Amino acid sequence: MTGAQGSKFDLTRRGFLKAGAVSAMGLAAAGSMTGCSGWLGSTAPEAAEEKTVYTLHQFMCTGRCSLKCTVRDGRLAMIQPNDTVDEYYRHVCMKGISEIQHVYSDERLQTPMRRVGERGSNEFEAITWDEALATIGEELNKAWDKYGKSSVYMSASNEPRFSFLPALLGCATGVEPGIDRGTGNGEAPAIGGDVFGGGTAESRDWVNTKTLVIAGTNLLETSMMQANTFMDAKEAGCEIIVLDPHFSTTASKADQWIPIQPGCDAAFYLGMMTYILDNKLYDEKFVLEHTSLPFLMNAETGEMLREGKEWGVDEETGEPVDPGDFMVWDATVGKAVPYSSAILTASLEGEFDVDGVKATTAFSNLKKNQARYTTEWAAGVTGIDAATIEEVARKYATNGPAYLVFGQGGSDKYSNPDIIGHAGMVLTALTGNIGKPGSGIGHTIGGAGYGVALGEWKLPEQFKPAELDVRADRFPTRENDVHVIISLGNTFQQYWANMNKTREWIDSLDFIVHIGMYYEDTVKYADIVLPVCSKFEDTVEHSIVRSDYNHVNLQTKCIDPLFDSKPDFDVMRLIAESVGLGEYLPKDAEELVRYQIENSKDLADQGITFDALIKNHGSIKMANTDEPRRGYTDLKFKTPTERMEVYYQSQAEVGQGWPNWEENNEAYAGNPLAEKYPLQFTQTRTRFSNHSHFKAAAWLQQFVKPVLELNPKDMESRGIADGDLIEAFNDRGSFKCVARANNAVRPGSSRTFEAGWSKFIEEGNTQNVTNDHVNERDEYLPTGAPIPFNDTLIEVKKA
Repeated sequence: MTGAQGSKFDLTRRGFLKAGAVSAMGLAAAGSMTGCSGWLGSTAPEAAEEKTVYTLHQFMCTGRCSLKCTVRDGRLAMIQPNDTVDEYYRHVCMKGISEIQHVYSDERLQTPMRRVGERGSNEFEAITWDEALATIGEELNKAWDKYGKSSVYMSASNEPRFSFLPALLGCATGVEPGIDRGTGNGEAPAIGGDVFGGGTAESRDWVNTKTLVIAGTNLLETSMMQANTFMDAKEAGCEIIVLDPHFSTTASKADQWIPIQPGCDAAFYLGMMTYILDNKLYDEKFVLEHTSLPFLMNAETGEMLREGKEWGVDEETGEPVDPGDFMVWDATVGKAVPYSSAILTASLEGEFDVDGVKATTAFSNLKKNQARYTTEWAAGVTGIDAATIEEVARKYATNGPAYLVFGQGGSDKYSNPDIIGHAGMVLTALTGNIGKPGSGIGHTIGGAGYGVALGEWKLPEQFKPAELDVRADRFPTRENDVHVIISLGNTFQQYWANMNKTREWIDSLDFIVHIGMYYEDTVKYADIVLPVCSKFEDTVEHSIVRSDYNHVNLQTKCIDPLFDSKPDFDVMRLIAESVGLGEYLPKDAEELVRYQIENSKDLADQGITFDALIKNHGSIKMANTDEPRRGYTDLKFKTPTERMEVYYQSQAEVGQGWPNWEENNEAYAGNPLAEKYPLQFTQTRTRFSNHSHFKAAAWLQQFVKPVLELNPKDMESRGIADGDLIEAFNDRGSFKCVARANNAVRPGSSRTFEAGWSKFIEEGNTQNVTNDHVNERDEYLPTGAPIPFNDTLIEVKKA
């Protein structure tokens, strides 16, 4: 038996030999390259064999970088930007350069392992792939026989690609919807489409923007490879306004920084909406022609009026019966008519009698609803004076094209971000800031540029993922049928709050498989651990093709897999084979890549082939991408009416037909809990890592080692000095780490980097304290309520 304690997985060469678990190549690798420090210090021979490989960077960091890699004597030696792509897209950041240290990290998982101690004890033994896969196949079949297919859940974190496995296994899956989808929950119903989609226009279009409002995101850290679009906009005369509780990198480069109270963005937007309505700064023509605001609604019940009867079911076919068009009041004939017959003559305001029903326009109902949300009210909630809110509203509505950027990683991590997204959509609908150069809304992470549809490998119809009645991040608190977790990456650390409660649920599971590169937090809870290799290592020459940010990029193998790790596609296929389903998959990843390229009409139309990508150093710019991507230029939206439908009738019964202010669950003014735990706790993004990734590089660990940043005033009042060991705690749990003084942190708040590994912290886990509250309106949102990681109160003391 071998142990895995402390900050490294200390599986020795003797341990490998004793277990008889790895190949000769794996032994050689384990003996000579368990970390990068020795290798970096060595001197290569004068006649070293060297080659250049052009490849793509992993997808989750959103940089969309194309890379030029130097391989020397079979080792990855240097990473640079691809010097054959257009200079505008020729970039790489510290995360990309540091991939060398990830490939040769001391934290690499080197061989399959089996748990031999208590779950969470870090006690494992090395086993063979055959042993690991036999156990997985046996446990999957056992769970299916006992509970059914829906008892297995595949928790998909950032990096491994296992797209076919959920359908083959009949299990549910997802990049957990409780994270990075909060504002999208509020945006999507108004225009249709994906709640996780990028902005409605590309960030390159910001050069045409006059007012850019960036709220709840440190864009120059979270999407730093698109920093050139930000700077281009600034140089072109765009006024950039940042709403952020803390003084961020992005705020430092903006024209105006507004230090809003944490979690209060929605209140700021509600104040803007009222100011625009009261001062008639809205675009009446756009509102009449392209939104649902002229539609009639029952003034008492809030139901939209339809031409026919209410939704019903056809008795013969069982199909839904459409109640017909929405209605508007045609001012020229003085009666209610279908909206499509009175586009320009519909009344925008007023109350009317429609067949004995007291009706009003949605616009009038919105104004009535907004009466309580004055700019003075918003000032009291946000801590920003009314004049500033009014100034931003005036610029946004009247100063030419405006773009409202909603971020991921900041405001998204409170209990009310869907209200932010909904209010943003109402602002967009009122002002018509969509579909024209320089205007739009959304997060624009990764640039939000053009893409193409790749060919889709089809599985037989009998294979499809299961659907769950309970969302994954609610497993610890709600009854559910899941008994087996296949974890791809560091999911337990990244996707679940209130870790002490989460551990109780983890202990109740029958079987856990962890599949990843590193010895990260989730590993210690697994029963079987499978090591995947980096995207620079492979068993085939090409295993990924990706379309994003105006290019088609091809992955190319740099080196062979290290230790006894395997590419993620190979691992997916092996798991499928363990239950007798491998025949339905491509024989290897390169066959899949060729299929995706050869069966893409979009690529065929542009003459982009597999061979052309290889010849062009792995990257081809798409045709017709010189102009920035702009969505909805025809002003037809993906809704039933093709209009912006900004009244959410389905959410009216939970008070969110219109965006209505809702206090945060925990971090709000006047919460009695603040007397005991007065500091708001924030997990923020950083340029040095992405979610739980990139933590394994020694070059970056000096910047991302978990610390708790505090304003010096808060430290002084607690007798804490910079560099002191402190304990952060609340009723859920605690952790200990080093305190750092930072004037950029808002007084009354505390800040750490997101999803820090507990092995790099002095004691405990940052997720021990985080809030796992569930909103009552969870079921009404497209992906359910968010995980309110930042809606957390703590206290700090010297340890």
